[in-house]
Amino acid sequence: MAKMRAVVVEAPGDPSVLKIREREIPTPGPGQLRIKVAYCALNPLDTHSRAARVKWNAPTMPYTPGYEFAGLVDAVGDGVDPSWRGRRVASIGQWGGNADYAVVTPARLREVPRDFDWKLAACYGTTGPTAWHMVHSVARVKSGDTVVVHSAAGSVGALTAQIARDCGATVIGLVGSAERARYAKSAGCHHAIDRRAVNWADEVLRLTNGKGGQAIFDGVGGSDAALNYKAIAPLGNVVYLGQMGGPIPDVNVSMLIGKSFSVTGFVQYFHQDATNYAEEKDLIANLKSGRWRLPIERIEPLDKVAEMHDLFEKRQLLGRTLFKVGGDL
Repeated sequence: MAKMRAVVVEAPGDPSVLKIREREIPTPGPGQLRIKVAYCALNPLDTHSRAARVKWNAPTMPYTPGYEFAGLVDAVGDGVDPSWRGRRVASIGQWGGNADYAVVTPARLREVPRDFDWKLAACYGTTGPTAWHMVHSVARVKSGDTVVVHSAAGSVGALTAQIARDCGATVIGLVGSAERARYAKSAGCHHAIDRRAVNWADEVLRLTNGKGGQAIFDGVGGSDAALNYKAIAPLGNVVYLGQMGGPIPDVNVSMLIGKSFSVTGFVQYFHQDATNYAEEKDLIANLKSGRWRLPIERIEPLDKVAEMHDLFEKRQLLGRTLFKVGGDL
């Protein structure tokens, strides 16, 4: 049998548990198809799943990470339309992209836009809809609003800033260093606050003349998340899309009532299902034209996967990091 490379996690742990193994190239079963992987993005859920920090859609170990990837369909199983064979596709929400070949179901596959290269194809499918739906579907950002974006030097934060700015909003980015502040401003934020240097909630209030932000997008969480409720404006919305910094403290309902703001959870797939992917027309057009830029800042070989997980968790990566698997097929 022909062999391939695959990153395997046998049991949860730190990045050192990520091992490259030689495996037989899998054969798709009924209802499945096989993708020859071109590039795979480093998605935050890859790090969470590796460390068993996530329960939603958590994989069963042992497993191969790679939650977001693109490639060419090269084989289909029984019951799958054979016209899938040869298509350029992006897989979103299925594990297995940290390997030369991945077996998936068609449910979460999207055909790659003709004008997208393989690198953009590998990461637009989560970053793009997440940013678009947070701005438009959840917070309903409008001209004159102020929005606060946590992790503004990451790919979701940078794209969210650009989309919100296009709506006419003032964008305040939160970051963890002076270097990341410079990056966030270059990526679309009007203001960037080093959250380690100042009380960022006080700084948001200063920048908004005491009013606060109409929307706060937070994928960090942790104990610091309580500052969101100080920085949010009355009638505003705090949107949680993750908790990279740890569990989020319980919300005091009396505080919600007293300030009349909302706290919302976010998973992109529910919004995509609700709109039947209608956002793709706007999203793809703006990414194609370059009006919005999805910041791909680093491309590494698959054998660097453990090192990149480590750097990501130390918050030393900017934008999106990709792994080159098969490359430009």
